[in-house]
Amino acid sequence: MKLQEISILSFIILLIGITSCNPIGDTHNSNITVSTDIKSPTTWESGKTYIIDKDNLYIYEDLTIEAGVTIKIMSGGNIIIKGEGDIIANGTKANPIVFTSVKDDNHGDDTNKDGDNTIPAAGDWGCINLNGSQNSTFTYCQFLYGGRDNSNPATVDVSSEATASFSNCVFAHNSGGLLNNIYVGALNASNASKNTTITNCKFYGNKVPVTINAEMSIDNTNTFSNESTANICNGIFVSGSNVTSDISWLEDEVAFVVTASDLEIGINTKLTLGNNVVIKFTEHSSMTVMSGEGCLVNHDGPGVFFTSLKDDEHKGDTNGDGNETIPSEADWTGIYLDNWKSARQYANWPNILYNDPHPPVK
Repeated sequence: MKLQEISILSFIILLIGITSCNPIGDTHNSNITVSTDIKSPTTWESGKTYIIDKDNLYIYEDLTIEAGVTIKIMSGGNIIIKGEGDIIANGTKANPIVFTSVKDDNHGDDTNKDGDNTIPAAGDWGCINLNGSQNSTFTYCQFLYGGRDNSNPATVDVSSEATASFSNCVFAHNSGGLLNNIYVGALNASNASKNTTITNCKFYGNKVPVTINAEMSIDNTNTFSNESTANICNGIFVSGSNVTSDISWLEDEVAFVVTASDLEIGINTKLTLGNNVVIKFTEHSSMTVMSGEGCLVNHDGPGVFFTSLKDDEHKGDTNGDGNETIPSEADWTGIYLDNWKSARQYANWPNILYNDPHPPVK
C-alpha cells in the first residue's frame, strides 16, 4: 500500500473515532439536547443553546447558567425545581440568558430546522416553577413566549413560598391571565416569600405582567412597556389578604390591583405609598388599616388615588377590556380605618373614587 493511501486511511479512521465520541449532549456542541433530569450540580456553559426535550425537566441539585446561554423549551415543556435545587442564572447586559420557545429563530438560530414554517407565540412552552427554592437568582434574563399550561399560565412561578431575586430581566410575549377568576402574571409571585425582589425588570406584550404577594415591597425601577407595546392587563396584581410587616409600594407607571375581598394592614404595620401611586380594587374588595390612617403612609400624597379596577383614567386600562366597562359608584367597598385604639370608620378622603357610599357596618 502506498504511503499516501495509508495517510488517507488513517485520517478516515481518526475522523470516525472523533465522531463516535461526540454524541448529542457533549459540551463541544453548540446545541445541547437535555433529556434527563438534573440530579447533580450542573453548569450550562456560555455560548451554548440547550434544548429541553422532555415535558418536565426536574432540577434536584443546583443548576448554574452562564451568561450568553439560550434555553429553548419544547411545546408545553416545564422546568421544575425539586428537592434542594436552585437556579443561578446570572447573565450580563451584553450577554443575557434567554429562556424561549423552540420556534424562536431569533435566539439560538433555527433549532427546529423548519425555516419560516413556525413562528413563536405566547404559550409555546409552560413555566419555570421554583417550587419552594430559597436562593434562585435571575439577572439579565429574558423570558419569552411562555405560559402554556391552562392550569398555570405563568412563565415563572415563584410558588410554595419560594424566595428569588429578579434583576434587569425581561418578560415579553408571555401568557398569564385569569384562572378561575384569579389573576396570574407572567411572573407569578403571588405565593412567593415576602423576601422575593423584583427590580429593574421590563414587562411588555404579556396578558398579565406580574402578580405579587401582598407582603412584598415593590420599588419604582420596573417598566411596563417597550416603545408602543405594553401589556393587556397592565398592572401589578396583588394576592393575599394580610400584611404583617412594613412594606412599600412605590411603582407609579401602572396601578397596583387589590384582588382580595379585604386586604388587612395589621396592627402597627405600615404600608408606605410613593407619590403618584394608584391602587385599584376589584369588585366589592376593600382595605382595612388596623391602626388607622397613620399606617397608610402618604395616602394623601401627590397623585395618589384609590379607585375601581374599571377606572381607565388613572394608570390606564388595567383590566384590559377597552371600553367595555366604565367605573361607577360602589364598584368596590372602601378603606376601613379600624383604629383599634379609638373610633372606627371608613375613610372619606377626596382621592377615594367609585367606592360604596353606604358600606356595610363592621
